[in-house]
Amino acid sequence: MRRIMTLRAYLSGKASALGCSDTPFLDASILLAEALRMPRAKLLASLSEEMKSSWMVDVALRFEPWWERRLEGESVAAILERKEFYGREFRINPKVLVPRPDTETLVAAALECGDSLESQKSAPLRIHDVCTGSGAVAITLAAERPQWIVSASDISIEALEVARENSCAILGHSLDFRVADLLQGFESFGDLGQGFDIVTANPPYLSRAETDGLLGEGWKEPRLALDGGEDGMDVVRALIGQAPERLNPGGFLLIETDSLQSFLTRDILMREGFDCIRAWRDLSGLDRITGGRMPWRRG
Repeated sequence: MRRIMTLRAYLSGKASALGCSDTPFLDASILLAEALRMPRAKLLASLSEEMKSSWMVDVALRFEPWWERRLEGESVAAILERKEFYGREFRINPKVLVPRPDTETLVAAALECGDSLESQKSAPLRIHDVCTGSGAVAITLAAERPQWIVSASDISIEALEVARENSCAILGHSLDFRVADLLQGFESFGDLGQGFDIVTANPPYLSRAETDGLLGEGWKEPRLALDGGEDGMDVVRALIGQAPERLNPGGFLLIETDSLQSFLTRDILMREGFDCIRAWRDLSGLDRITGGRMPWRRG
């Protein structure tokens, strides 16, 4: 007698072998729905149905290779080369960091600070995102506040190609993306040489040892986007040191770091003359974004 294999049984069997995820059934269902070119809602509504013979080609050619990559630790987003962020879908590839839900806190902090500044400014706010990667933060801010002038930069030309593609797909045009090492060299960028009201950053903030460990385990993201030096703070220190020359009076610098680095980041901001220093908590209740304001009057 032929044994019937339902969708639920098939997915459950696959999920049981995945030890690198807290959501193995979800991961399997997302990849299978994509492999079958089927809306995931339809797949979930069909869990009690028998696996169809017409699906087997797509399962063999698409799902099974993807699942092998997932078993090796590659994320679903990296496999499908796309990731949802703040309700929008962004294309990604191995040249950029996969946008994380916790980074949405950086967007929320920028919106909060920008909204508070708008009432004190007659001209449109100027926002700049450094280490932009896929462009997720900059593009989201431009979409949420179309009246703001948003630009972004990254040291990686390959990352900026992804960011431009995402900007055109989501906004219908490309933001002003520049190749730059943090905030250096902006005096030669014309309009971008003017001051910014908000600078946002999700810089590399893992330690060298942490980065080596992740890449050694097969992590599929670029070292450039992960490695923050021996203690993970090299890029953060450099950015805070450069920001006072690029921020308008009353402007904010907002930086994502590990929660354990937040206090050190606050100390550095204080030494560089920032005031109104505070942290914003992520979805887990941990300090994720640390920011400060340039005094309205310097000196």
